[in-house]
Amino acid sequence: MSNIELANAALMRQYYEEVFNRRNLAFMREHLHEDVVGHGPGVDDVVTGAEQVVEFSEYVYQVYDDYRFTVENIAAQGDRVIVRGSVRATHKPTGRAVRFFGITEYRIEDGLIREYWRAYDRHDLYETQLGGWRP
Repeated sequence: MSNIELANAALMRQYYEEVFNRRNLAFMREHLHEDVVGHGPGVDDVVTGAEQVVEFSEYVYQVYDDYRFTVENIAAQGDRVIVRGSVRATHKPTGRAVRFFGITEYRIEDGLIREYWRAYDRHDLYETQLGGWRP
């Protein structure tokens, strides 16, 4: 891997620890491009701008207690970083423990997250684990 790829992979590893496991929104704001675009997992699931991404994360913090993301693999190539991992949490509205897997591809621009594409099994999470609950 090139030095840029190593730096991008290290950034994403630290991002997941700080943002998802420590709920550090200051770190998130510091590492998102102001015009970041987030895609998925649904076709119409798009967030634009750093503040909208932060607001979504705040919502996740409100809905899931003891949210813990485990990074299982990170791969970097050029300006792209792919993170695969799993989440364990307690869903506050239902009190149910959940576990799901996901993969996200990031595009890094000048050391900032500029765009990402997220995928996880929403059907299993909402229908099977949460009994039909919807956000």
